[in-house]
Amino acid sequence: MPLNLSQPKRKNAISLTPLIDVVFILLLFFMLTSSFVPWRIVDTPLAMTPDTPKPIEEKDNLILTLKQNDDQVWVEGQAVSFSDQSRIQSLVTDHNDGIFVIKAEEGVTLQTLMHLADRLKLNGAKTVSIANAFAMPEKK
Repeated sequence: MPLNLSQPKRKNAISLTPLIDVVFILLLFFMLTSSFVPWRIVDTPLAMTPDTPKPIEEKDNLILTLKQNDDQVWVEGQAVSFSDQSRIQSLVTDHNDGIFVIKAEEGVTLQTLMHLADRLKLNGAKTVSIANAFAMPEKK
């Protein structure tokens, strides 16, 4: 019986090293060429001076003044917290036939203003309006 000294044919394995090298080069390329921009606040000027202020009908309007971004609104000279649910509910029930006019002073963000508008709407306010801070006369 003849001796068979030849080894069986092995399939050549595909090396993953070049593939991994290409993936790392692409990853490095995208990391170095991308720019990461930090989130910014959109500046929306809520307090702008109009050319001619329009007169406002006074029925049962309630002017709510936002002075800062501290989750407090000023109503008739008193500060009311956004978290004071019972006080906001009583304001809405007392003045629900009128317009809730939100007046924002300079420096108040749009998010604070919309947070107050959402609170009023969730408590049943029918009409909520955003006013120009310098055009609105103070209610006396």
